[in-house]
Amino acid sequence: MVFLRSKTKIPHPASHFIHLRRGGLGIGGIQCSDFMGQRLKLTGTVLIILIVIALVGCGIGKEKVLILKYGQGQEEHRIAVPDGVFTLSFIHSVHHTPVHEVYQIRDDNTLVLKELRYRSLGVGMPYDYENGTLEIADGEFVLKFDREFESINMIVSPIPEHTITIGEDTYLLFELTEPESPLEIKAVDKWSFKWLRLGRKGA
Repeated sequence: MVFLRSKTKIPHPASHFIHLRRGGLGIGGIQCSDFMGQRLKLTGTVLIILIVIALVGCGIGKEKVLILKYGQGQEEHRIAVPDGVFTLSFIHSVHHTPVHEVYQIRDDNTLVLKELRYRSLGVGMPYDYENGTLEIADGEFVLKFDREFESINMIVSPIPEHTITIGEDTYLLFELTEPESPLEIKAVDKWSFKWLRLGRKGA
């Protein structure tokens, strides 16, 4: 009996293992490691897009917040101002009629007095202002102008009934501090989500 040797050389199985370790598994000319890297990059990009969409959908952004400091600056109360407009009101000590100061919060958190509304002209009430206009609307005198403040400093008293109105909500300032105590009002920015602000009156 004669045994014939084949001229075809059969590689040892270990040689495939060595090849895989050195060059990686080849798939259509693309190495497995390259394929996985591209897949990870694509997954990361998709996740970033989904996060951005979620943040936009939740309404992330800055909102204006009033900080009311009292008790020698040791205590504070925060009130959200969604549209950046609030009204500071009080009863005039001489005329005993309400006075409304309408403020707008600028992007840099400057407080700008835009309107002064009152019902009586006389002692202590302005009737003219540089580059301003005086109108009559709904039975009130409306003095329109721009006067800037970094903060508002005042003495809170129950007699003039100091209040802050934001939208449909009115806050009694004399309930926050002791009578005849100083109060400082200033604005800051606060990052928040829209869905966290739903149903909230304060900050």
